[in-house]
Amino acid sequence: MIRPVPVTLEGAGVRLEPLAPEHANALAQAASDGALWELWFTSVPTVAETAGYIETALQGLRDGHMLAWVVRDLGTDTIVGTTRYHDIVLGIDRVEIGYTWYTAR
Repeated sequence: MIRPVPVTLEGAGVRLEPLAPEHANALAQAASDGALWELWFTSVPTVAETAGYIETALQGLRDGHMLAWVVRDLGTDTIVGTTRYHDIVLGIDRVEIGYTWYTAR
């Protein structure tokens, strides 16, 4: 059975770190590289929405149906985006991957 537990994953020059409130400024800066919130094909928070975006993901973790990470570029040691497991259904071991976006650079 799936158990959503925050874990750090690393490889190929990136590290997925469990999303936390202290990532808000770095995540807002990443989203600002290209004004990503203006993209029609993904959902990226504006600078003002970043804290709420993180809180929604963390509430999803507490509720057992989300597990979110920030993506850190190890070459520059900067946060370059985010991704998450969502719509986790424990009873049938189902998970979707989404909410993924990266800086324009």
